[in-house]
Amino acid sequence: MKQLILKIILLGALSMTPLVAYNVVLDPYSVLRKDFKSMWICPNERYVKTDFILSHPTKYDSFLFGSSRVSQISVDVFNKATGHRYYNMTIVSGVVAENLKILKLLLKNNVTVKNISIGLDYFSFQMLPLDVLVRNIMYPETLEEKIKFYYTYLFLEPDSGMLHEIKFNGKDAFYDITGSGGYDFLKREENLMLHPEEHEAKFKSPVFVICKSRMEETLGEISEIKSICRENGINLLIFMNPGHAFSYLCDDIKFMNTVRSRLAEVTDYWDFSSASAITENNFNYIDIIHFRKKIGAMMVERMFNLKSGAPPDFGELITTTNVNAYLKKIKNEYYAEKKRLNPPCMPCYK
Repeated sequence: MKQLILKIILLGALSMTPLVAYNVVLDPYSVLRKDFKSMWICPNERYVKTDFILSHPTKYDSFLFGSSRVSQISVDVFNKATGHRYYNMTIVSGVVAENLKILKLLLKNNVTVKNISIGLDYFSFQMLPLDVLVRNIMYPETLEEKIKFYYTYLFLEPDSGMLHEIKFNGKDAFYDITGSGGYDFLKREENLMLHPEEHEAKFKSPVFVICKSRMEETLGEISEIKSICRENGINLLIFMNPGHAFSYLCDDIKFMNTVRSRLAEVTDYWDFSSASAITENNFNYIDIIHFRKKIGAMMVERMFNLKSGAPPDFGELITTTNVNAYLKKIKNEYYAEKKRLNPPCMPCYK
């Protein structure tokens, strides 16, 4: 009986060997071998970036957090404006709960942190962390978490959907994991320049938005980050990202203004999100989600009062003193711009 059980275990182990070999060799999420030179799709940023910083605790002293939108803000501009060494901790669909967890982990492991900048989106106040997705599993800390983490990546089933993703192979896109932390949409930028007529078509599809609310939880997490920064002598800068005008105008102005009002009670912040000459220009965006690097540079220049080519209505510092007047102005502008542009909106996603 024991021999039979041993044979069954051995056969089971042998049958899984090809799958383990596939995951170790291919390592689609750059978790097992950490070979970023052979990276071909977007990695598990939540793990690989945290792991990289923990392995280089003094290489940087400042961090830029946010969703994939902040990937297009060059840390070189931050470095020039501040004299510090920034790393871009952008993560796809990143939310504040994840920023908070990573910040705590960095400080727990004695990583040098002098400045934290966070780019928020309105979905930051609507979405839960997407840690149920394999690509989005956070950095494991306990032994149990580590066992579960590596087991998951060793026995991943092949996914043909990877073939249709953006390739971070240095041709479609380039991800500078061990440098700036940001990435460049090389192929999309090239196509934008060579085929501008095709670029315009990207913005004619119906726009969907989320209509859930996670307001209280997100505000609580921002408050906790602010407290941690104050206790550790860390400078905190918060800003609202400039989504494309169609995305903004398809969203609920009542909800967005509630976010603006409640956020001002917690901290001062820069708002780049309202409809403007910048956000209405399709050529300022790679796609409906991501603004281009030149817009990211304008944002940093505006926040640090540097010389910039940005129009005066792009970005405003919001405080408890001016927030009420700002909300009234922005509400009137919202309805006027929505009527003028008539964006292709879909019912919100619940």
